[in-house]
Amino acid sequence: MRGFSGKVRQLAWSETQPLLLACSSAESIVVWEKHSDVAVGWEGRVLEGHLESIQSIQFLPNSLSLASAAADGQICFWQKSKLAQILEGASQGFSCLAWHPQGNLLAAGGQNGELLVWTNAARGEGFRKR
Repeated sequence: MRGFSGKVRQLAWSETQPLLLACSSAESIVVWEKHSDVAVGWEGRVLEGHLESIQSIQFLPNSLSLASAAADGQICFWQKSKLAQILEGASQGFSCLAWHPQGNLLAAGGQNGELLVWTNAARGEGFRKR
């Protein structure tokens, strides 16, 4: 697995099948999927949406959905490798994020000392600040 122009900053494994490995470098994420054909190996898809360095990536528990937090002050929520929602709130950028083990809450820490929590709204409506 190659192709990053800079150092790999974050890694995250999915807990469900298919087996996915997400990697972040600078403003991009690559989601690698293990192909069933050993000769093919791993296939990667690039996810782009951030304007500054990604600080944290985490798969939603028991899901293939992914959240990424960046220095641009945005959290991107990815479903099926597509940008599904952008969450904002840290004026100086985000430094970390974590899912509640049940996947219904997402917490993120800001570079300026803020802690923000979002809850999963009604089905299909995305996340809302709590």
